[in-house]
Amino acid sequence: MTRSKRITMLILVALTLTVFSVSAVYGANALNVKAYPGVTIIYNGKQLTDAQQPLIINDYTYVPLRMVMENFGKTVTWDGANRQVLITNSIAEAQKDADLINLQNENKKLQATIDQLNATIADLQKKRTGFADLDDVEDHLIDYFEDAGYDYFSDDDLVFSFTLSGDEDEIEYDIKVDFRYSDKYDDLRDLSSSKIEDFLEDVEAEILDEVDRTEYEDAKITGELVDRNYSRYYVKYNGRTYSFSWDSRYADEDLDDIADEVEDYFADAGEDYFRDGGITVDITLSGDEDEIEYLIKLDFRYADYEDSLEDLSTSRVQSLMSAVRSRIISEVDGTIFEDADIIGELRDSRDSSLYVTYNGSRYTFSY
Repeated sequence: MTRSKRITMLILVALTLTVFSVSAVYGANALNVKAYPGVTIIYNGKQLTDAQQPLIINDYTYVPLRMVMENFGKTVTWDGANRQVLITNSIAEAQKDADLINLQNENKKLQATIDQLNATIADLQKKRTGFADLDDVEDHLIDYFEDAGYDYFSDDDLVFSFTLSGDEDEIEYDIKVDFRYSDKYDDLRDLSSSKIEDFLEDVEAEILDEVDRTEYEDAKITGELVDRNYSRYYVKYNGRTYSFSWDSRYADEDLDDIADEVEDYFADAGEDYFRDGGITVDITLSGDEDEIEYLIKLDFRYADYEDSLEDLSTSRVQSLMSAVRSRIISEVDGTIFEDADIIGELRDSRDSSLYVTYNGSRYTFSY
């Protein structure tokens, strides 16, 4: 055998050994399969299949990984050194995920705002539909201030009663204090004014607390504390200040003094109401703290144009009587007479058959 043939033979043997070595290495994990091409993939009406077709192997469909992943926004790479397929989100997919997270966070914030608004609405509805019975509030005040005599005035023999009236605009309390069993005080004037105000302030606060979240919660609170045995002694609260009847500028005055004030005010009534300055007016008052009656006498002896009450306009007569009533109300404000009903009569001083009466609601003419 020639030298060249010997070398050729050695090369062929080496190649043969190499082929069989590779087959031995990979053949251990190799599978013999029968593959069937021709399969197409449709996603949302769009065909995804390209040159790399899916194959059916042993009744399973095998899809090219790269083709599918890239259609779903993924990036596929092969790590040959570690024999790994690496799948990651594409830039567009990563941005989409970030946008989704932002939207979820915004949604949480919006939901928190909605929850807060719903809570506010529920609270407002609760306030609007809340209901309070003033009788129940009365009962609460009676229980709460059961020991008011001792707590505020150091005398547990003082007895307090409470009555409430009013509506959603104004609630008025009427408190009466009974001194019959007290050895320390004779009447309301003996109590400390500052302690009375402390007591009434606490009454107002307790009423407001009881009507909170009800239809009465915005009501103005007013009221009166009255001596049960001497009703001329009282303390009034108008929602801002307290007034004491025994400290009034008219406390020591009687109806005669008030009548003088009213008569002076209408000194020119003849001219002002009837355009006849010769008509003179005389006004007297009678009555008590429950009812005051005025008597107006018109004297026509020196009148320039009119001879008697019949000659006067009935509307002007009513205007004068109404004005006198209003002035009386103004003058008795702050006195023991301020709650009195006002009635009255206007007469012709020379003819008692000519008169006009007022019963508190209507005028009646005798002529």
